[in-house]
Amino acid sequence: MFWARPPTAGWVGGDRYGDNVMDERPAPDPVKLASQFDEWVRGETLVGRMLANLKTGRMPEVLAGAADGPHADRVAPLVVLWDGWERGKTIPLEVAEGLRDGGLERLLADLSSG
Repeated sequence: MFWARPPTAGWVGGDRYGDNVMDERPAPDPVKLASQFDEWVRGETLVGRMLANLKTGRMPEVLAGAADGPHADRVAPLVVLWDGWERGKTIPLEVAEGLRDGGLERLLADLSSG
C-alpha cells in the first residue's frame, strides 16, 4: 500500500475515511499493573486473565522501558519470560510463576515510586 506521508508516532492505522487514528490509550500505570498481578497471586483471577490484563495495561512497554534503565539486570529475565508467552513458547502458568519469583511486584513498586 502506498502512503502519501509516513505514519507518525502513535499511529495505529487509518479509519475508513483514510484519517490517521492515534493511539489514545492512557500511559502504563505500574500501580495498576501490580494490582492486576496481585489479584492472581491472591487467587482471585485466572492466570490467563491476569496475563491478558497485563498486556492490555501495556506491560511490554513497562518492561522495555525498565530494561534501558537502572533496573536492567532485574528486568532481563522477566522480558525473556514475557516474550516466551507472547510467542507461544512458554505456558501461562510458567510465565506467571516466573514473574512472581523474578520480583515483578517489587519492580513495579520501584517503578511507581520513582
